[in-house]
Amino acid sequence: MLIRQTIRYLPAQLLSPAFQLLSMVVWTYFLPPAEMGSYVLITATQEFAYLIALSWFSVYALRFMPFERGRAERSAFLHTEAAVIFLSVAISLIAAVITVAIIDVTHLTWQTVLVVAFFFATRGINTHYSERARAQSNILAYTLLQILGPILGFGIGLALLTWWQPTSEALILAYGAAQFIANLVAAPMIGIAILPRRIEAAILRAAFAYGGPILILYGLGWIAENNFRYVVGHISGAAAFGLMAVGWGLGRRCASFGAMLVAAAAFPIAARLLNEGRRAEALQQLATNAALLIGVMAPTVVGIAMISTPATDLLIAEPYREMTKTILGLSALAAAIRFLHVHVSDQIFILEKRLSYAGIVDIVEIVAAVVLTTAGLLLFGPIGAVVGTALGSTAAAAVSMYLAMRRLDFVPPVLDIVKVMADSSRHGALCDRHPGRLWRRGADHPTTPAGPSRPSRRVSGLRRPVAIPCGPAFQSRDGA
Repeated sequence: MLIRQTIRYLPAQLLSPAFQLLSMVVWTYFLPPAEMGSYVLITATQEFAYLIALSWFSVYALRFMPFERGRAERSAFLHTEAAVIFLSVAISLIAAVITVAIIDVTHLTWQTVLVVAFFFATRGINTHYSERARAQSNILAYTLLQILGPILGFGIGLALLTWWQPTSEALILAYGAAQFIANLVAAPMIGIAILPRRIEAAILRAAFAYGGPILILYGLGWIAENNFRYVVGHISGAAAFGLMAVGWGLGRRCASFGAMLVAAAAFPIAARLLNEGRRAEALQQLATNAALLIGVMAPTVVGIAMISTPATDLLIAEPYREMTKTILGLSALAAAIRFLHVHVSDQIFILEKRLSYAGIVDIVEIVAAVVLTTAGLLLFGPIGAVVGTALGSTAAAAVSMYLAMRRLDFVPPVLDIVKVMADSSRHGALCDRHPGRLWRRGADHPTTPAGPSRPSRRVSGLRRPVAIPCGPAFQSRDGA
């Protein structure tokens, strides 16, 4: 069942991340580092605005709407949903004012605020409708909601950056317009109420009762996922974070791409099994998902580490190039560690309504990651910051798996995991011993992917100058 559902979700899981990766590469040729940093911080802050405005209702819909409802109950849900969405637009406007003021108070104009609010609202609604499409198993609607925003946003963004202005504001407007179009196209396919005629108090109470605690949990998860951006931005400034944002973002997007190939279909299936009283089968479903997840993630991380230098030289604009090569592989590894517990053991806590366990995991990750990221950045520069984040996620993954196994009887597929890790390590070691065969066959320096060694270079923009070692010696450490 999981394989079949995964294949049905595959177009959305392939096209959306592919265009997100492509766009991140292309934007390096248009946006200066400070604008890139602002763009990334705005998109990250949008996720927090969505958490407050809609996530509690989205997770209720995903958990308790796996089947078709009766006509009257469905109508009550849609009208209540419409009221919640209207409220989310107002919250998006407030969040936009706060965001612009925090990121760059010099650009606190009504035009900028409205553009950011438009982006916040359309993306939040898009995410909510995507979750509801998953709950209804409407694969076509889910696919359209997932792919139209990145694809149309890429095209509109190119036009605005070329013929209007190369700023984060232009890019945010482009993606807001694309998400608005996606919502218009897909919403009729899943059924919506345009204006709320009545609000069902019982639905709101149930959504708050289930989604409220999860809202707190997701808020902690957002901090765990995004603290790196704000720590680096606060310590080193927007321009320095802009330089790091490309390698950090590409690494995490590549890892997320691998994770979502198998994760999108797993939770609805497990939820359905649990609703039917088949708990053992639901846990087995998540164990199967863990094996598939690691089967995809391990070779993905090894591959990214091995090709980071030549791929960056080929694709990334010069101002971002050295920093991207420095942290790309490590960023993918840090993300993979985090996604492992987010998409496996943490899902068990949500299904079993043991949200306190998930909260413990997030708090461990936040504290460990913030402390270690800050220490790593101050002591060792960008590499230290990324390693600190990876160590924080490792601590959280260990706690999460311990709780799932000891308290909720989860049995991970240890043998499958060991086989995948061993095979990925073997192939990675083989490529590391013969890198010239991988991407530089016939080149002047066939035994080193990056060519001859180069001296260390200092990255501008960091308040504390950081020496970035380049060349084959560094490359092998990054790929470790």
